[in-house]
Amino acid sequence: MNIYDQYPEEVWLDGKIYPLNLSYDRVLMAIDLQGDNSLTAQDRLETQCTLLLARRKDLPADIQTQRRLLRAVLDLLPKSEKTGEKYIDFHQDAAMIRSAFFRIGIDLLKDKIHIIQFLELLADLPSDTALMRTVEIRQRPLPKPTKHNAEQIAALQKAKARVAIKITEEERRERFAKSLKNSTILRG
Repeated sequence: MNIYDQYPEEVWLDGKIYPLNLSYDRVLMAIDLQGDNSLTAQDRLETQCTLLLARRKDLPADIQTQRRLLRAVLDLLPKSEKTGEKYIDFHQDAAMIRSAFFRIGIDLLKDKIHIIQFLELLADLPSDTALMRTVEIRQRPLPKPTKHNAEQIAALQKAKARVAIKITEEERRERFAKSLKNSTILRG
């Protein structure tokens, strides 16, 4: 994306233009639906597409087109280059995120900013916000133990435990399975 490019507001698919609503809240709701097992896969897909389209009447009738539409919309969003540990949880950190944005003049409950603008601003929030101080603690590595820093390590471990992102049982199982796979690879 160039500095002079507008944020995407539509997507072309099969020769048709689909006007979009890519406000941060609708995109995050659509992403959250990925893990919602209370809906059938078809209902989940339809709801995601409906959230992201500017007009419900534009929803394609067939599921294959809905899948391609959802993929095309998600392809418009910036890809995260970071892999591994996550340092912000949109649910657990919601109050801190809203507060940090409010400090820069954006009321996330009223100002439905574009998801790309939201992500750009999120990446550049002031370091003196509670959110960024929390992220800094989550990211800070533990120093190598020496005979002089046991208290420092204990204090950092306590701070990390206080602000740790709580993971679901499903995420815990996935991490465990991944660690087993990695240990199998390491053993050859």
